[in-house]
Amino acid sequence: MSQGKNVQMFLMDGEVTGRMKCTLANWTGLAFKIPRAHLDKCKNRSDLKQSGVYFLFGKNEANEDEVYIGQAGTRKNGEGILFRVAEHLNDKDYFNEAVMLTTQNDSFGPTEISYLENKFANLALETDRYHVRNNNDPNPGHVTEEKESELEEFVEYSKIVLGVLGYKVFVPLGESQEPSTPERSTDELRLFLTSTDRSSHQKIEAQCLRTSEGFVLLKGSKIRPDAVTSAPAGIKELRKECMNSGAIQDGVLTKNQLFTSPSYAASFVLGASVNGRDKWKTADGKTLNDVELDDMKE
Repeated sequence: MSQGKNVQMFLMDGEVTGRMKCTLANWTGLAFKIPRAHLDKCKNRSDLKQSGVYFLFGKNEANEDEVYIGQAGTRKNGEGILFRVAEHLNDKDYFNEAVMLTTQNDSFGPTEISYLENKFANLALETDRYHVRNNNDPNPGHVTEEKESELEEFVEYSKIVLGVLGYKVFVPLGESQEPSTPERSTDELRLFLTSTDRSSHQKIEAQCLRTSEGFVLLKGSKIRPDAVTSAPAGIKELRKECMNSGAIQDGVLTKNQLFTSPSYAASFVLGASVNGRDKWKTADGKTLNDVELDDMKE
């Protein structure tokens, strides 16, 4: 079991919708979550005139989560990370919040922030939760193995802090991609759905993970080509969006999809309104409903 973490959150304006400062025990970093409209309130903060990396979060026209990841060094005029983020007010109108990472002792130089920018950008692409707006792969720079170890520790703490601030940009959809074994325990439950389309006689096979966030329909799952007339409107629309975006190709899901309920996930697969607690089953044939009832008895 993972160890607990002591995260300290300070509401700088006394409101949950305002500016936030976040620190973590045994971490030299500082994280600030600043709404776009409140950037001007931070202009006199010395800790935001330091070097660091930043994340610009927003939505695109398709209402998908987006992020831009950048870096900022300390400038001769005393302006640092906040000044760089403020410059984007003119060229990036999509973002509504910025998260800025720096250190308590202003220890980042050009090499460190280049490494971190590259690392964070590639992690975001790998996780594939957000559309990453960076056009170019940031230069990682050259660091010693000792410095790399130090920066990797900073990255791990930063991932925790960003998650606490509400951005799961580095949290994979479904931590485990393989069935759990006695040697490798997991809180996730792998479930299976098998059916045959009556009209085409095509076999439909799908897998999902029950996670702490919901139900993750796994890429590679086969999706029924057409939704029935009585299928929920939301399901029809989501299936259409996935086909248009390439998330469904030739009846196969190409990207993990998160659903809030097992029925919504099953309805997406089958293109019809169904009870997911009966449709999803474990490898040994137990329905999800039976699994949950058994869990309550233990």
